[in-house]
Amino acid sequence: MISWISSWAQGIIMAVIIGAIIEMILPEGNSKKYVKIVIGVYVLFTIISPVISKITGKTIQVSDILELNKYIEETENNSKLYVTLDEDNSNNIKDIYESSLRNDIKAKIEAKGYNAKNIKLEIEDDEEYTLKKIDIEIYKNMEKNKKDIETIQNVDINISQKSTENDMQEKLSEKDKRKLKDYLSGVYEIDEKNININ
Repeated sequence: MISWISSWAQGIIMAVIIGAIIEMILPEGNSKKYVKIVIGVYVLFTIISPVISKITGKTIQVSDILELNKYIEETENNSKLYVTLDEDNSNNIKDIYESSLRNDIKAKIEAKGYNAKNIKLEIEDDEEYTLKKIDIEIYKNMEKNKKDIETIQNVDINISQKSTENDMQEKLSEKDKRKLKDYLSGVYEIDEKNININ
């Protein structure tokens, strides 16, 4: 019994000495009060654990109480899940941004009196999703001109079904392409060299 009390007292003394050394080494600051709490819990655990183990006959270890391995595994799983969710979220944001940018480009081109098709965008994977390149097919909107012509002269010539679609689409001149490239370059802050209009 005396040897047990002696070892218990030695454990308490060692815990207090270790706590005092840590407090002396620790710099002043906000974290000092938290370290003191941890040291206090350590000393308290050193005092209580031998008494409890003597009464119950079982040795007490901190890892048994806290089940540290379980928490470590959960933390690793949660961090992996967080990384996966973050990547998925980033991809979803990029897809939404690209879709809305495509719709915006189409609306702005149609407001200028043209038809836009097959808009392909190249976007960097940086934080700002910088627009690198635009590939787009643009045709003159002939519907407007066709309605004006119909009011003047009502002629119905039907060669084939495919020709009506071609009538609605007329290729752009180089001058129109330059104007549209200049417009898109100004609006979307992209170099004209990176805008391809077919």
